[in-house]
Amino acid sequence: MNSHDVNRRGFLKTVGAALGAGGLLGGCSAPTPRGSDLSGRTLTVFVYSGLDKIFEDLFAKPFEAKTGATVVLDPGWEDSIAKLKTSPKGQPAFDLVLTDATQGYPAIKSGMFRQIDFNKVPNHKALAPGALDNWVAKERYGVTFHESAMTLAGNRKQTGRPLTGWGDLMRDDLRGKIALYEWFYMSLYTFACMKAAADKKPGSAHQMLTDDIGSVLDFAKRERDRVRFWWPTGPKMLQDLLQGNFAAGNAHSVTMLQMPKDKIDTVGFTTPEADRAFVQLMWVIPADTPNADLAEAAIDFLLTKDVQAAMAERGAGTSHVEAAREVAKENAVWAQTYPSTDEQFRTMKYFPYEAYFKDWDQIKKTWEQEILRKS
Repeated sequence: MNSHDVNRRGFLKTVGAALGAGGLLGGCSAPTPRGSDLSGRTLTVFVYSGLDKIFEDLFAKPFEAKTGATVVLDPGWEDSIAKLKTSPKGQPAFDLVLTDATQGYPAIKSGMFRQIDFNKVPNHKALAPGALDNWVAKERYGVTFHESAMTLAGNRKQTGRPLTGWGDLMRDDLRGKIALYEWFYMSLYTFACMKAAADKKPGSAHQMLTDDIGSVLDFAKRERDRVRFWWPTGPKMLQDLLQGNFAAGNAHSVTMLQMPKDKIDTVGFTTPEADRAFVQLMWVIPADTPNADLAEAAIDFLLTKDVQAAMAERGAGTSHVEAAREVAKENAVWAQTYPSTDEQFRTMKYFPYEAYFKDWDQIKKTWEQEILRKS
């Protein structure tokens, strides 16, 4: 496992800790008669550690009541793919897996996951089209959805005026006072946002990385001295920000949305509309599971409005249009972070994973050898 696998684990741990905190903030649909074809069967589901409690409350218990099936939640970090690879043929470790694009894309392309019968997941139609506008969903290998927006955060005492956009990280008074995430899928995108602002072309970061990723890498090399240090996990970033160890930088939205309210005078944050990007998560089904139909029923249940709204009320995003609108009405800060309007869903973008995967190894090498560390 390389250092950036650990860093991705840090992000997943942040999400798990954030969404798993607090009490149950929403109900699920009333139980329906048990389906005879699902009753008595067992579904093993991989979820990120820290999310097992929320999935137990919002998914496992009500799904068991509805279907008569038994749900076994198996939490972990990066181990789902490794466990599937070592499973006996026809006996995969999991029947349903929650994963992200950095792991999911290669695993799908290597044949580890099967195509989903979307006719058996009718609730996918309630999701914003933009959430499914990628090859994974188009080729029916998974149901994709957005999570954790890249957020601009700052210590109010050090930044002075409020931060409003990624161009603020180019301010002379903040040079050498910035902290960015170690993992390049996010922070190379932050550099692209900074370059777009410097070029007076806000909103062009995603296209810039798609068309000319080399220019962004060169920009990152030139401007890397603006960065004081690279943070490994959301909790560590927030601790340093609150202590004034850096002035401003990027952050996971789930970290900032779960920040104690009594710290709001110390820390400010915003998720700029221009160049907004999200982590891509996905539900996928192992190729040789004998419980594909049960897994599809589970995905469909997870995509119900009530489950999606309850997840969002804990700081997650949701691609379920009606659920998003409902939560946005009640939570203004959430509404300023995640899409809820037709226009926001239409323009929603994931991080440019496809551009990264075109030359992943070389980007990673350049990032680690020439940006994270001075040459």
